Amino acid sequence: MASNSFFLNRAVARNADWQVNYPALAMASTIDAVDERRKQIVVAATDQTSLRAVFFSSLGAILDFHATWDELERSGKGWLAFTIRWNRWWLPNVAHVASLEQHAFAPTDLRFANRDLGVAPGDTASFREFLDAVELHYRRDAAISSVLFPPNASTAVDISRIDTPGRNL
Repeated sequence: MASNSFFLNRAVARNADWQVNYPALAMASTIDAVDERRKQIVVAATDQTSLRAVFFSSLGAILDFHATWDELERSGKGWLAFTIRWNRWWLPNVAHVASLEQHAFAPTDLRFANRDLGVAPGDTASFREFLDAVELHYRRDAAISSVLFPPNASTAVDISRIDTPGRNL
């Protein structure tokens, strides 16, 4: 139980800016065609000292978690074992698996973005570039793109009813 509270105390709920920037990732765990088992998506990066993981839950929450391996060791790592076993993990490349295996074990459902994350996992700017790459992968999925970008979206809106002269800009 201590490991679960450690995660909940450390996870940061990301705001609407993240929802707007990562709509495909937010949808990925809720659309059957993408993941028949509806796993949460975990986009993570590791190094010798820490783990950074952003969780895209099936309920729409985006939780950003960062901790050192020492902190995780002291917490008991129960939630980490569960997360590694039951969620879909995305890592930048194979090198990040070695660090994860050294401190825990490799995820059972693992994907690679095949990107170099040239800085520590704690650097949010570079981590978001990595998130952008995974987001692009899910935007290419037919089930997600049909929801995000409906083929007849522009014709579904009756623009003749928009009163542009009376609108305050």
